Amino acid sequence: MASVITALLAGSGRLDGVPLLNPALGDTVETAAVLALIAAWLFRRRPARPLAAVLAAAALLTGMVVGALRLTGLVVDPYPASFALWVGLGLAALLGAPVVLARPGMPRRVAAVAAVPLTLAGALLLMNDEYGGWPTVGDLLGHNSARGGSALRLPPGSGVPGRGVLVAVNPPAGRSHFAHRPGSVYLPPAFFTAARAQLPVIIMLAGTPGSPSQWPTAGRAVATADAFAAAHSGKAPILLFVDNNGSVTGDTECVDGPRGNAETYLTVDVPAFVTRTLKVQRSPDRWAVAGFSEGGTCALDLTLAHPLTFRHLVDLAGDAAPTMGDAAHTRSTLFGGSAAAMREHDPRRLFARLHETDMTAWFAAADSDEDRVGIARDMAAAGARAGLTVHQFAGSGGHNWQFASTAFSQVFPGLCADLGLHS
Repeated sequence: MASVITALLAGSGRLDGVPLLNPALGDTVETAAVLALIAAWLFRRRPARPLAAVLAAAALLTGMVVGALRLTGLVVDPYPASFALWVGLGLAALLGAPVVLARPGMPRRVAAVAAVPLTLAGALLLMNDEYGGWPTVGDLLGHNSARGGSALRLPPGSGVPGRGVLVAVNPPAGRSHFAHRPGSVYLPPAFFTAARAQLPVIIMLAGTPGSPSQWPTAGRAVATADAFAAAHSGKAPILLFVDNNGSVTGDTECVDGPRGNAETYLTVDVPAFVTRTLKVQRSPDRWAVAGFSEGGTCALDLTLAHPLTFRHLVDLAGDAAPTMGDAAHTRSTLFGGSAAAMREHDPRRLFARLHETDMTAWFAAADSDEDRVGIARDMAAAGARAGLTVHQFAGSGGHNWQFASTAFSQVFPGLCADLGLHS
C-alpha cells in the first residue's frame, strides 16, 4: 500500500522536489531492504534449500547482465562491485517473492513483497549517488524537463528580467534522417531584445546512458547561464540541449555509421534549425560544442572535424577518440568495418591537419578519474601543438554529473569570453 501511495504521489508531481542525491536516504532505503530480505527468508523453517536456489539464480542472472553489458559495449567503464551486488539483491527479491508468498506466514509475505521495491530503489539510489544523473524525483520522472512540440513555442512571461527560459525543441533531421529524442533550448534574457542576433550558441551533449535533459538538470547548465546573464546585462549564450544518441542506452559517439547519422544531424540539421528558427548568426567563431563523458568525446571530434561550423569546444572527461571498448568492436559497431572512417575520426589525426588557429579548447576531468585526467592532458598538449588556445585542469570528484556541473560552471565565464561575450 505504501508503495502504491508513493507511486501515485510521484506520478502527480507532488514529490518532484524531493532530493535523491542524499546519502542518508540511500542508507535508509538500503538498510530497510536488507532487513526485509532477512525477515522474508531467515525467520522461517528450513530456508536453506529454496534460499540457496534463489541466490544461485540471482547470481547467475547478475553475471549474465554484467556480461551482456560488456559484450554489447553498453558499459565500457569500470563501476563499483556494489552495483552488481545490489542488482543481485533486487533479482533475489524478485525471484524469492513467489516462493515466500506460496507458503504460510503473513509477516514473511509482507516482508517479501516490500523487499522488491526496496532493493530496486536501493540499487537505483546507489547508482545515482555514484553518477548524479537525477538530483530530484522530478528529474528521474522527467517532470523537470522542458515540454512542448517539435516547434519552438515561447511560454507566457518569456523574457522575465534576470532569468532566461527553457523551451522544448525538436530539430528535424531533414538531411541526416537521424532517429532522435526531443531536446530543449535555453534562451537568455537578452534573446528577447535587439541583441538576439549577436548571441553565441553552445550545443550541449550528454553521455551514455543519458538524455538531453541531463545538462539542464544534473549538469545545472541553466542555473550557470542564468547566473552569468544576471551579471552581464541579461546576455549569455543560447544553450541547445539536443540528442546525440537516439535512446537512453544508445551510443553513436556522434559519428555517421550503422547507429545513425548523428554527425550529420549535429553539424548540418541542428545548426540549420537554430539559425532558421532562432534568427541568430551562423558564425563559427560564435559557436561551440560542450559535452561530458561521451559528449566530451563528441565535442572534441565534432569541433576538430568541422571547424567551419564550430571553433570552440569543452571536453569534460571524454575519451581520446570515439570508442566502444576495443578497436575491433569500435570499427565494426561505429564505422561499419571501415578502418579509413575510423582513422578520419581520430582527434590526433584531426589536430595534425588543422589549419585554423583561432580555436579554443577546454579539457577537464575529475582527479579520481585517472584515465580521463591523462587523456585531457594529452589532448591539451596536442591542441597546443596544433596552435589552439587550450585550457586544462583536474576537478574534484569522479566520473559523474557532480563533477560535470562544477567543471562547466568553472569553464563558463572563460568560454563566454572565447565566444565574444564580454559584457
